[in-house]
Amino acid sequence: MYFLGGDRIYIKPGHGCGTLNEQFEDCLRQLHRINSGKQIFKLNFFVDTASDEEYEALKAHLRSRVMEAFTGDLILTFLAQPPLTCRIIVEAFYYDPSVWRLRTLASGEHAAVLFDDGTTQFLVGKVQSNSRGSCRVHSELVFKDMRRILNKVDFRIEHIFRQWNYIENILGFDGEQQRYQEFNNVRSKAYGNSFAKTGYPAATGIGMNRGGVIIEFVAVKSNKIVSQPVDNPGQVSAHKYSHEVLVGEECIMKTTPKFERARYLRVNGTKLILISGTASIVGEHTMGVGDPVKQTEVTIENIRRLYSEEVLQQFPERNLEPKYGHARIYVKNKRDFAAIKRTFKAQFGNLPVVYIIADICRDDLLVEIEGKVILE
Repeated sequence: MYFLGGDRIYIKPGHGCGTLNEQFEDCLRQLHRINSGKQIFKLNFFVDTASDEEYEALKAHLRSRVMEAFTGDLILTFLAQPPLTCRIIVEAFYYDPSVWRLRTLASGEHAAVLFDDGTTQFLVGKVQSNSRGSCRVHSELVFKDMRRILNKVDFRIEHIFRQWNYIENILGFDGEQQRYQEFNNVRSKAYGNSFAKTGYPAATGIGMNRGGVIIEFVAVKSNKIVSQPVDNPGQVSAHKYSHEVLVGEECIMKTTPKFERARYLRVNGTKLILISGTASIVGEHTMGVGDPVKQTEVTIENIRRLYSEEVLQQFPERNLEPKYGHARIYVKNKRDFAAIKRTFKAQFGNLPVVYIIADICRDDLLVEIEGKVILE
């Protein structure tokens, strides 16, 4: 990760042909070469499986092979989000071990590591619930497990500044209750008033084909940090949405999605804007319904407003030069991939990017983009 003196790398098979296992082994060979010069501590696998049983079997196999290839416990997240150009993509996160001491707190389904340089601590973790039960039950369990990890090292929930929320069948229903709305209700209760002074984390809420509920999070404790929420002047903050755009009956609790459009982070000389999952929303309403090109254009404009001069003037530093660093692009429908890729590439060239298929938190949204902006 960039604030750990490292970054992330997207590993793709050398060619798009071959079985899933052949493509994975190719990625593993690439990872082994990379790890000889960079210290990898976290891997995300973007892959699809045909059933829950196949998903669990694949997780076990991939975990076993990674444990054979790497020393030490890595944080492993298995995301049932099919890549668009191959069968598997691996996202590798690395850090600078000459600066940061690493301590493993947990491994497996609830995994976390603590980084410490003597003045600043970063906590990076992942929790998952995928047993039988509703989205509400899974959500309650993962927030409880996340809080348990935070408590281990005397972190509070308001120390979280970036979060990813992966929700199986995000737009589906458990009985009368929409799953994403149920997740939001649980999140609101778990957060309470903890973020009243600091603002909420930057976050992505996205669908996956199976896996229950997964939360990935990054938290920080330091006297040297500056962290503040970043608003898009053209959008209503997600946590201030009206009931008009929330799903559910009026008589049932409907809480807003508790995240900021982005967060500014300055620590140890590093300055970043962490961009939340961003879509084609102006005010609080979807733009370009049915048009993937228009939605991509509006999404890019929303992202650019988050590091516009208008926004940069709100930060303590002056004369900041923004550079968009990387992107994950979630595509709802495979048929829209070519148009979305062409539109994004016309604006950002050969920026490091990964395209994956995932359902998005509104029926009429076709694309969602997240990333980071490096300020120099």
